[in-house]
Amino acid sequence: MSLFLVFLGTLLSVVCGAFFYCQALVVGFDRKRWTVAGIIFGPLIWPMFVMKKRMRLNSLFGFEQLIFRA
Repeated sequence: MSLFLVFLGTLLSVVCGAFFYCQALVVGFDRKRWTVAGIIFGPLIWPMFVMKKRMRLNSLFGFEQLIFRA
């Protein structure tokens, strides 16, 4: 049972690392940093990733602008 949990945790780490690599590639962030963070912390990084993306958009366009996603 414990071997299964170790395997499941390892699989989750690899999947999260690949997910954050792809997301960082799309957004334009440092891919290596977000991949390692995804491998180490897993899905707990998602709120920090979204906040970093929002801060970057606010610095580029300002707080008064509306950004529509299609």
